[in-house]
Amino acid sequence: MAKLPTLRSRQRGVTAIMTGLMAVVLFAFGGLVLDLGHLYIAKSELQNAADAAALAGAKELNHTAAGVTAAVNKAIAIAAQHRYNFSSTLNITIANIRVGSCPNAGNANAFGRPGTRAPTCTFVPASSITSNALAAGMSFLEVDSGTQNLNTYLMRVAGAAYNTTATAGYAVAGRFETMVTPIGVCAVDPANRTSQYTHSNGQTELVELGFRRGVTYNLFQLNPLASGPSDPYLINPVDAYPNTCDPNHSSANFTAPFICTGSSVVLGSGTGKVYTNTGMTASLDSSLNSRFDDFKSPSVCDPTSAPPDTNIREYRCHPNSALDPACTNSATDTTPTDWMEPGASTLPNREFVETVLNKPTYALPPGPTGITFDKYGPLWSYGPAYHTDGSSPPKAGTPYSTSDANGSNMYHNAAGVNFFDTSGAGYPGSVGTGFSGGTPPPAPYNQTSGKYFKAPSASHPGVVNRRILHIVIVDCRSAPVGPNSCATMDVVGIGRFFMQLKADFSGGPNRYLDAEFAGLIDPVPPSDIRLYR
Repeated sequence: MAKLPTLRSRQRGVTAIMTGLMAVVLFAFGGLVLDLGHLYIAKSELQNAADAAALAGAKELNHTAAGVTAAVNKAIAIAAQHRYNFSSTLNITIANIRVGSCPNAGNANAFGRPGTRAPTCTFVPASSITSNALAAGMSFLEVDSGTQNLNTYLMRVAGAAYNTTATAGYAVAGRFETMVTPIGVCAVDPANRTSQYTHSNGQTELVELGFRRGVTYNLFQLNPLASGPSDPYLINPVDAYPNTCDPNHSSANFTAPFICTGSSVVLGSGTGKVYTNTGMTASLDSSLNSRFDDFKSPSVCDPTSAPPDTNIREYRCHPNSALDPACTNSATDTTPTDWMEPGASTLPNREFVETVLNKPTYALPPGPTGITFDKYGPLWSYGPAYHTDGSSPPKAGTPYSTSDANGSNMYHNAAGVNFFDTSGAGYPGSVGTGFSGGTPPPAPYNQTSGKYFKAPSASHPGVVNRRILHIVIVDCRSAPVGPNSCATMDVVGIGRFFMQLKADFSGGPNRYLDAEFAGLIDPVPPSDIRLYR
């Protein structure tokens, strides 16, 4: 009789089967440890190489085609000094490199990178930069290592699909240039950076290079070298003195993107020399007007790199004649009548420079030889005048209040004139709710609702203080030295000027760039080069 198999005999060989099955699982888990560790190390090596190459290359960018070429060569050389996958050399070419005007590419490169980040701008292949015009404004360098395949060690046990894995390094480096708009205007009093004026009631007022905070200046009227109103100077935005000046870099086409963003690379401090160009092409007004959410032709501004302000309400003067396009009769536009001189018969209309020996007469006191109240135009739309602090040389002290101003003769040679409407519907008594620009004194600009406020379109998110222009103030006591497109001038300061309304350079005597002086910058906003991933 045959012996029946027992349960134990039926289980013979199970251990071998289980060992084989478990080996596959163990190898797979081992692969997670070994191969993922290998992938992590290789990723770090490629990222370090991309970072180093982008930083080194970005230092060579100077908004010229030659600068882009130098940046590409430097990035390729630095990348080749790095190893990945333990011993492999990272060899990249110009095809791995792009340039842009902001750190966030809105369009993917050949390797499908980067992911979505905001705000974005369009990056272009470095190989496409064949002229200085194409290089203008390109201050960021993108380096992509390219997708690198790595052989796995244990994960391949799980199947052929796991024989290789891939990783890459991606980096963008560059600079947001010094935030100085490449426009130059003449100092009213270049010999005195700050001075103090004491009004008849004993209150002091800070005066900076002859400019008064809270007062509007038509920047087309501030060149005392001409026999009449003259253009502001156009500053070469990329050639820093004493380096060689390329006259093409002072052209309207080249400087337009820099005027859009309000940036340049030539001044690290508030003094020194700059290369200037006489004349202001009509089309450049569109580069300034991006701050009012106006991007119509011929504007070259990109809303992502040159966004509008958070408040685009224009503050226009009251018309003294139909021939003055800067002023308005429209009840829908904000004029000085909304916050200035309640019930008076002579309302401010527009600031005109009255010339004595071809120089603007903004010197205090505002007596018979100076401008009278009705000529000032909108006052304090961005902020008030300031007292001095009692130091020598004087510095900004406390801001004026509307009652301080109304009790003085600071804008008129006769006492008893109320300059500001202090009723609830007049000059603002508090900063608008949610205003993101710090805690400035109340003013029409820093309102967030009501008649003094207008938001940009939803598709163009605004940035606070975009209407502030950091403008080069030059010493015009001597004529520029050198050829017109590369003439040198001495810088005595950088001023903050608030655009009250859109610029108009269309020609004739009515060209205007009306801006309220808001003080000198000290120190100048610095430029830097950093990584953006």
